[in-house]
Amino acid sequence: MCRWWSRRSSMDKSTLNLEIGKNKIGIISIDQPDTGANVMNENFFHELTDILEDISTQKLNGLIFISKKPKVFLAGADLQAMQSSIGDDDKLRQLIEYGQKTFNDIQALPFPTVAAIHGVCLGGGLELSLACDYRVASSEAATKIGLPEVMLGILPAWGGCTRLPRLIGLIKALNFILAGRPYNSKYCKKLGIVDAITYKDQLISKSIELINKGTREKKKDLISNLCSPIISHFAKKATLRKTKGNYPAPLKIINVVSKGIKTGKEKSLLLEKDAFIELVNTDVCKNLIRIFFLQEAAKKLKYDSIIKEKISKAVIIGSGTMGGGIAQWLASRNINVLIKDISIEQLSAGLKNIGNLFVKGVLKHKFDRPAARKSISNISVTTDDITLKDRDILIEAIAEDFNIKTKVLQQLEKRCSKDTIIATNTSAISISELASKMQRPEKFIGIHFFNPVHQMKLVEIVIGKQTSQETIGRAVEFVKSIGKLPVVVKDSPGFLVNRILLPYLVESIRILGIVGDVERIDKLMVKFGMPMGPFRLLDEIGLDVAVHVASDLADRLDDFNMPGNFDTIMVNKEFGKKTGAGFYTYNKGKRMEVNDNLVSQLQLSIEKEYTDEKIVNELTQVMVDEANKCLYEGIVDSSDILDFAMIMGTGWAPFRGGPIQFSKK
Repeated sequence: MCRWWSRRSSMDKSTLNLEIGKNKIGIISIDQPDTGANVMNENFFHELTDILEDISTQKLNGLIFISKKPKVFLAGADLQAMQSSIGDDDKLRQLIEYGQKTFNDIQALPFPTVAAIHGVCLGGGLELSLACDYRVASSEAATKIGLPEVMLGILPAWGGCTRLPRLIGLIKALNFILAGRPYNSKYCKKLGIVDAITYKDQLISKSIELINKGTREKKKDLISNLCSPIISHFAKKATLRKTKGNYPAPLKIINVVSKGIKTGKEKSLLLEKDAFIELVNTDVCKNLIRIFFLQEAAKKLKYDSIIKEKISKAVIIGSGTMGGGIAQWLASRNINVLIKDISIEQLSAGLKNIGNLFVKGVLKHKFDRPAARKSISNISVTTDDITLKDRDILIEAIAEDFNIKTKVLQQLEKRCSKDTIIATNTSAISISELASKMQRPEKFIGIHFFNPVHQMKLVEIVIGKQTSQETIGRAVEFVKSIGKLPVVVKDSPGFLVNRILLPYLVESIRILGIVGDVERIDKLMVKFGMPMGPFRLLDEIGLDVAVHVASDLADRLDDFNMPGNFDTIMVNKEFGKKTGAGFYTYNKGKRMEVNDNLVSQLQLSIEKEYTDEKIVNELTQVMVDEANKCLYEGIVDSSDILDFAMIMGTGWAPFRGGPIQFSKK
């Protein structure tokens, strides 16, 4: 029998354990040693193959797969092993073929099989589950099911593209695979991926119920077979609109799934394998896998300091867009949140926005209604000058004005305990200068969330000259504990992300003064890979905010120059989406058309020879130049961290790997 690894030593700890009960039902327990997760590595497949060989000679009534981990069923393939094999196509083929054969062996067992899922079930974990006759999932929030391969620039190649459309139909399968996100068990049952939902401690008994039904009768989806070309056509059109052709994996997935469902399983699995080998060797895949590992590193970031008890109580100062967004996120992560503002009216508006965020979260299956209600109960509000000594952390999110922030922070510091972390969410004001006005500057730090808070994973942890190692360590652990990704940066004008982003936005206004076409520039940068063009982004940020931050950078950086047309922006008080007009006009928040009034005032001269290539080159080069300055100044420790921060903080063309990685090409 072919194996793509050497046999493991008998001294190795086991990941899989088979127990056979008196009812002749086997239970394979998954518990990878010395780690909190279960991944599908060499030992996993070796042990699974041995177990399947053993039970093939036994007359079992059924087989159940279950995890002993508290929050993970199977997290998918061992990406480090896969990454080390990139470039060795023969080894990758063996890896895929062996995984496909193993799961085929599960599907071919002469008795019913059940995947009893509690916790994360992703990628290869779901593909193993799809090879079983039934899937039963726990009702707990920890259970998340998905096929995230597209996010890595590849596709499910252990049968996911073959079995899922045969189970739930072509359209639902394509939507699920192309989304690349995990879903809760309730939604997966609605799709038909999960057969039953139960409590965690009843997974075995529910699995036995399903086993007693016998093996599942396979049904043919004639509609998907007949309509496959039409479905594929519209799926490709929608995908190209979204990706601009920059990501090959989604189109490859559509081809493999739509062709595979019309042919036999063997041919479909071959399509999976060939497509995987093609995709895994692309620069896009290599860049996306690099980002994945940088994301994992951020989750595990540690600082050498004594960490006190976990932060469980926070006070947010300000209930506006950022304050409310931070409060909503913390409450959803089971943090007790007190919001303080200067008036009931402002608090009421803030609470309304928070409520809307929870409603949208429920509609998008981020959490269910009971979880949303529980999260809302974590929030209280006040306008009074009450003691804050029971609060572990204070996060200020008020107006971007140094004097106002200083006055408020000085007053609040007196009401906090000596151990309370005092943090500001400022996007540009110097942390060191603010700290110099505080009684305990060592407890002061920047914790800069990005807008919208519920969507942006990155948080900049900005350290001032006097910030203590303990405060940094506690801030890092806090950010990780709420499910965000921390990046530690030194205090500098604009910190890291805005320091690189603002020159790009300012440069776009300079170029607009020359070419006079907002939509042309926006479309070019979206085609390059940015989530939106610079002018749409400016409208979202608010032109007044952008001017304020850019002016601050110009005052504090010797080589940051403002274009001659920049001051014009503030004249008409058209600050973007929030005022109904900026570079575009808006009706009830919906973007309508270019605001010719503002654009005409910004034009300095028209140069017809300004090519598309020149526009893109100049806008990207200004970011690359600023990124290199940040590295030279030591604002972050490495180019990897810088690229990661720009991708997670701005959506900077992930498939290109970030500004530094892009510049190497």
